[in-house]
Amino acid sequence: MRDSGLFPRGSIARRIDREMFVLLGGTAALLLQVAHPLVAAGVDAHSDFRRDPFGRLRHTLDTTLAIVFGDDAAAYRAIDRINALHRSVRGDAADGRAYSARDPGLLLWVQSTLVLTSLRLYEATLGHLAPGDREAYWDELRPIARRLGIPSTLLPGTLAELEAYERRMLASEVRPDATAKAVGRDVLRPLGWLPDRLYWPNDAITAALLPPTLREAFGLGYGDAERRFFRGAAIAIRALRPVLPEALTVVPQARRYERTQS
Repeated sequence: MRDSGLFPRGSIARRIDREMFVLLGGTAALLLQVAHPLVAAGVDAHSDFRRDPFGRLRHTLDTTLAIVFGDDAAAYRAIDRINALHRSVRGDAADGRAYSARDPGLLLWVQSTLVLTSLRLYEATLGHLAPGDREAYWDELRPIARRLGIPSTLLPGTLAELEAYERRMLASEVRPDATAKAVGRDVLRPLGWLPDRLYWPNDAITAALLPPTLREAFGLGYGDAERRFFRGAAIAIRALRPVLPEALTVVPQARRYERTQS
């Protein structure tokens, strides 16, 4: 019997995370994360993304997708790497508050940004999932969140509760300070020497996935041009997805996993 990893066969998490276009939401998820001042302080002091933004992105994707598409051993190794990395990330933010990457509250905020951004981009592009599938996505990911250090008592029990948690956080703790805005600028412009117009398509997609308060905080416009571009991109992906080769539509980790299961 083949080792199917940490997710059930027919997993909705694998159905969503296999899609290459879902990676287009990465900038929005990162901005949501660093909009929390304590997350931003940890990234600012401990991450090497400024020195090697694409190397850091590749490492993060490899680790995250190993959890979803790896066998049991590969998935547990990836979780252990994340936990080991987080143990050394601690310090004090500019306002004097202490932060730790092992803080369950901060871990929950980061996890929620990944889950909700992926779900929203998938549904905006390929259409709404059935209610049971939407719920299953969070059901499947909760055990991973627990292994990353979030206790069951803190985890929202349903997707609706996770969305309500996000709204509460945006109305209270997630208010970008100067450090968060500086980190956000580096996320948006990893190669500062490139002209802004080359970043505009990613800016438009990112703005579409952010709440208005964070668009404003990070200096992103979302007018008619950005809205038209996002709608057009979603329509194009939906139309082209069935006819493009898997090398352009499915992440390599999923292709490898699916070959072992066939």
